[in-house]
Amino acid sequence: MSSHLPHLDSEGLRLITVGIDPDVADNVREVAAQESVAFVSAFPDYSHHLIPAQLGQQLQGAAALVCLIDFDKSKDLAVATATALQPLLNGRTTLIALSADENPDHILNAMRAGCNEYLTKPLQADQLAGFLRKSCARWLSTPPCPNHTAGRVLAFLSVRGGAGATTLAVHLGTFLARRHAQKTLIMDLHPHLGHVATSLGMDSHSYTFHELLRNVARLDRTLLNSYVGHHSSGADVLPSPASLSPAEPIAGDALGQVIRFLAEAYSYVLIDCPGGLDELNQVIIGGCDELYLVATPEVPALRDLARYVDRLAECNLPRAKLKVVINQSGSHRTLTLESIQQAIRHPVAITLPASSAELIRAVDTGEPIAPERKSEFASQIRNWACSVAPAETRGMEAKRRFAFWN
Repeated sequence: MSSHLPHLDSEGLRLITVGIDPDVADNVREVAAQESVAFVSAFPDYSHHLIPAQLGQQLQGAAALVCLIDFDKSKDLAVATATALQPLLNGRTTLIALSADENPDHILNAMRAGCNEYLTKPLQADQLAGFLRKSCARWLSTPPCPNHTAGRVLAFLSVRGGAGATTLAVHLGTFLARRHAQKTLIMDLHPHLGHVATSLGMDSHSYTFHELLRNVARLDRTLLNSYVGHHSSGADVLPSPASLSPAEPIAGDALGQVIRFLAEAYSYVLIDCPGGLDELNQVIIGGCDELYLVATPEVPALRDLARYVDRLAECNLPRAKLKVVINQSGSHRTLTLESIQQAIRHPVAITLPASSAELIRAVDTGEPIAPERKSEFASQIRNWACSVAPAETRGMEAKRRFAFWN
C-alpha cells in the first residue's frame, strides 16, 4: 500500500472506468488498491444515460470521483459520457481521457468535454498512481460543502487587442458584487501586465494568480483568502503579474483544479483571458459555463470574430455556451448587427455602446463606473448582470436604497 496517503474509506476517493478493455480495467483496479482508492465499477460501454443513475448508491459519502474514459472506441459517445459524468458529486469529479490518438484536435475535444488529464496508451501504472495521489491530496484538503451549488464560471476573450474584454469583465464583476451582493472573483489570466488590477485601482497587490497556482497542492479556503485582493465593490481579485519577469509554465491540469476550487468558493468567477486558443484557454473554455467572445464592429475585428466562431464550432463547443459580445457599437458604425450575425453565422448576445469619455475616466482613475450611474453603458451592464444573477437578487439595490421608508 502506498505510504503517501492516509487510508481512504467511505469518505475518500472513488474510481470508475468507462469503455476500458477488461484487462486494462483489472490493472486499474490493482493500482487503485495500492493507492487506497475505492474502485467502484468498470463500465464496459458508453452508457452515458444510465451510468450516473447506476452510481447513485455507490457514491454516497464519497469525497470525490475519478473517471477513466477510453476515447478510442467512439469519440462522440466518450464526449457524451464525459459531459454526463462531470456534474456528479456536485462537480467534484475528475475526468481522465485514455487514447492512442495524440492528435491535438482530439485532445482539445476531450478537454472541451471536461477532461482534466489526457493519458496515452498503453496506460502506465505509475502515471495513473501519481495522478490518483494528487487527486486524493487535492480533494481531501477541500471537503465538500453539503447542499452547495457550484458557482458559475464566466470567461471573457477578446478576438483582438482593444476589444474591451477586460473592461467588461471588471464592470460585470463589480456590478454582480455591489448590486446583487454576489460573492464574486475577477481573475486575470494574462501572463504579464494584465489590466484587471489597474482598472480597479489595485496595482500594488502582493499576490497573483500564478503564485496561487504554484501552491495548488495546499490550496484551501484560508490560503485563497490570503491571496486575493478585496475591492471596495465587494468583488475579490486575483491579478496577473505586474512585471515582465519570466513566468513559470502553467500546467493545464493544475489550472483546471484551481478553477473548480474557485467555483466552489464563489458564486461567480469571471476570468479575463489572454488572446488566442492555446492550451490554457482551452482548459478555461472547456470548464467555463459561458464564454463571452468580445469584438468591436469593425471589418478587421469581424474577420477575427468569424475565425474564432468557426474554430470553436469545429471543436464542438456547444452553441449555447458561446456568447458573442459586440462592444463599442453605435449609429456611426457601418456594420449593422444583422450583417455581423449573418457574417459569423452566430447570434450576438450582447451589444454595448461606445462610451469613451466615461470609460477613459474610469480607467485613468482606477474607479469602475458605478452601478447607479445614469448612462447607457451602465444601463447595459446592469441588464447583463440581471440576466446572469439569481432572480431573487434582482432589485436588491433598490430595496436597500429605499429601506429607510420601511
